[in-house]
Amino acid sequence: MEEPKRDAAPGTPEFSAPILPEKPPFCASKTEKLTAFAMFAAAYFYVWVFSGSSSRGAQLCAALLAAFAAAFVSMGFLLCPAGKLPWESWVWLGCIAVILAAKIAGRGAVWGDVWPVFFVHVFAVYWYLSASGRLLEGRSGRLLPLDALNGFVVFPFGQFFLRVRTVAFALRAKEKKKGRPSPDVVLAACAAVAAAAALLVAAARELSAADAVFGGLLDGFFTWLRTHLDEDVLLRLLVSLPVGAYLFGLLAGAPRKSPEALRHEQKRAVRALAGLRKIPEGVYTAVLAVFAALYIVFFWIQGTYLFGAFARRLPEGFTVAMYARQGFFELCRVMALNLALIWLVTRTSAEPVRGRRPLLWLVTALLAESVLFAAVALSKLGLYISCFGFTPLRLQSTWLVCVLLAACLCALCTLWTGKRSMRAWMIFGAVSLALLHLL
Repeated sequence: MEEPKRDAAPGTPEFSAPILPEKPPFCASKTEKLTAFAMFAAAYFYVWVFSGSSSRGAQLCAALLAAFAAAFVSMGFLLCPAGKLPWESWVWLGCIAVILAAKIAGRGAVWGDVWPVFFVHVFAVYWYLSASGRLLEGRSGRLLPLDALNGFVVFPFGQFFLRVRTVAFALRAKEKKKGRPSPDVVLAACAAVAAAAALLVAAARELSAADAVFGGLLDGFFTWLRTHLDEDVLLRLLVSLPVGAYLFGLLAGAPRKSPEALRHEQKRAVRALAGLRKIPEGVYTAVLAVFAALYIVFFWIQGTYLFGAFARRLPEGFTVAMYARQGFFELCRVMALNLALIWLVTRTSAEPVRGRRPLLWLVTALLAESVLFAAVALSKLGLYISCFGFTPLRLQSTWLVCVLLAACLCALCTLWTGKRSMRAWMIFGAVSLALLHLL
């Protein structure tokens, strides 16, 4: 199709250039304007909650955080695009509610006082991405790192000044309705007042130097002013400005990214993953065979030692505590390394793993060995707990092994059925983590 041409001046050669579409003017909805102003109070409250957390009890801090979470969720519901919310968004919201309710009730000793706050923040951001339909695949899945990057960095910082623009738009619209001066006139007036104030201060200093009585009165006034101005309030107010800008950038900025742009980003990510498929099948076959053989030799040599907990029989010279602790976290790290290797194989192999029998069986063997590692770790932990009872660290360790075990089982399911299981694994990990706060 022929592109439109621009008129050329007489005597100049004719040329053609595409006419770029004009960028639409900035516009903010009524809900965005309302939320932009409400965010000033919400952000100040958020900063106030954490600035005085050391002087408050854990339960009171949890209740205050729950109040802010309720405000955040309410604003999220207001700014979410119209439509039915995805069912999994209610799972993430439920995790937030369970954690906060447990902390308010004085529970949650497993994770202490700091981790629950971190978990609530992570779940809140991910809840909004899911509720607003801004996950790249429309659901939790393999693009989780990119979704996290969008939720914590791209959306909030990419729209960091959106609140300023929204407030300015709201004030400008109000001024037009009431026939008030334009923003340029208001800005010039503020600059004039500031300049006059500076001159007033300079004049007052000169008068103070000229007359000692007047100088004493002026010093007394400034002393009174300093004692009645709360520096903590001013500091919290200053800190709340970037905090509010970040939160509003997430809440109002995420829905502003069109579904078409998200689909384009998702397709680009999928193409990038497909571009990684370059490693020949033979290379990974040899690598996986070495790993599988290494683990078989390990089980063969250390079988009696490793599986002693199943029969409740300790190796000679070991106490229960020594036996349970030795090698536990090393086994967890081996499982994590195996999962990383399997991800590398499935994403960079030139041919799909499911289409190559040698690769399929070797990956299956590696996952089966990882399941066996998890069973050994759980047996050690179970023996330890049966003798000495539960502690927060032992419960955390149990949760970690169960999550790694679930990852191996989900990977096996995906490997043999082709069904995506990443979301099921994520939900299992999140829900089990939240429920652990009830203990």
